[in-house]
Amino acid sequence: MTSTLLQKICLLTGLVCFLYVQEITGITCFDCNSLYDPRCGDPFDAYSIGEVNCSKQQPLEHLKDKYQPSVCRKLSFKIYGKTRIVRKCGYIQDQHDDKACVKRSGTHDVHALLCSCTTDKCNSAPSTLMIENNNYLLKALPLCLTIMIMVLANSNSIIQYL
Repeated sequence: MTSTLLQKICLLTGLVCFLYVQEITGITCFDCNSLYDPRCGDPFDAYSIGEVNCSKQQPLEHLKDKYQPSVCRKLSFKIYGKTRIVRKCGYIQDQHDDKACVKRSGTHDVHALLCSCTTDKCNSAPSTLMIENNNYLLKALPLCLTIMIMVLANSNSIIQYL
């Protein structure tokens, strides 16, 4: 088997693996409500709350035919001095994703802090700024391995083992 053919096979295999990993890994978010589970509040212990693969959850009736889950959300509400935090999957992206949270205030002592992010389990962060949990390295692993194999194949050191 020639080195060029081996390189092409490795590149094609790595590309297919990379695309496959990208496709099967729906966004994973924490899903809880501090009204029903106080562990959902801040400070948040990510090891004590379940995470969900958002693409495997029952879609919301009014969004199921239009959108797929693509973000994680953290919503902090303070109403008459009581705070509630909701962490969940989100369906619609906007310009605030992965940036500072958006503050909203209403009448009669009602305040909301809305945070959204686009990486797995990123809705565990404090409410001041959503810190990304970049899993791009995991998704790029097949492509990196393919490139490494191609480099080794070019040096003819791997050919002798095939």
